[in-house]
Amino acid sequence: MSLRRLRAVFDRSERALARGVPIRKTAVGIWVPSAIEQIVEVAALLREMGLLGAGAPPAPVVEAGMGDGRVAAVLAHLEPARPVYGIEWDPVVYAQAVENLRALRRRGGYAAVRLIEGDYCDPATYASCGLDLGAPLVILNYPDGNQQRLARFVARHAGPDATLCLFTHDRSVDVAELPLRARRDMPVAVGPDWRVSIYRVRPSA
Repeated sequence: MSLRRLRAVFDRSERALARGVPIRKTAVGIWVPSAIEQIVEVAALLREMGLLGAGAPPAPVVEAGMGDGRVAAVLAHLEPARPVYGIEWDPVVYAQAVENLRALRRRGGYAAVRLIEGDYCDPATYASCGLDLGAPLVILNYPDGNQQRLARFVARHAGPDATLCLFTHDRSVDVAELPLRARRDMPVAVGPDWRVSIYRVRPSA
């Protein structure tokens, strides 16, 4: 499937969920739909930083708070061999993500994507789909006020090779629970600039 067709699926999704409002309040946070082009550019930056791409470790990618599933879908489109998981707590938004994935699969591909309804700060959510929190993971999140809670969860439950990646337009976002590995401000072709912050769990002694 081309990115153009993928974009068409999520344009319909955005109209169904947002109903003309750019920010949707969910059960536990907010959902802000990002342009597909922005997500592609963030993925390119993650390749430059060694988290994705042919030379990166084959760690599963987990989108914590996936919204309608667009980030997970773009990553699976760009890296079809890498396991991609999306976790969403809000039942309405989760149902839309499931519908979107079905639409994509009817056009071929996306077999490596797994969607989970649940709390991304609950170990049981990861266990329900066979994800080992102690193994290397790349956890992505668009901060919506829950980033400190997520960072505490990663620091407490994830293994030493886990990475938390926050991508946002808000320059004030930071977490104290994990050491910062890298940070990039990234101008994009469409919309406001991104800030991408990479945090790594402390190496085990």
